[in-house]
Amino acid sequence: MLLTSVGKEHEIAEEITKYDHVTEAKVVYGSWDVVVRVSLDNLSQLDSLVTNIRKLDGVEQTSTLVSS
Repeated sequence: MLLTSVGKEHEIAEEITKYDHVTEAKVVYGSWDVVVRVSLDNLSQLDSLVTNIRKLDGVEQTSTLVSS
């Protein structure tokens, strides 16, 4: 889940859909601005992906939920 700078949510969601392992990136309303769904084989891939997303201009905060 991502919190973005005001007005950046659509741009960021579109950019994130280009990343490997991302299956969805949806703009949502409420406490968070974008929800991203990914499918990964291991936590190393998750670490790399989250790190790259956090580097995007306009991403202010992230929260990661993991399920098996």
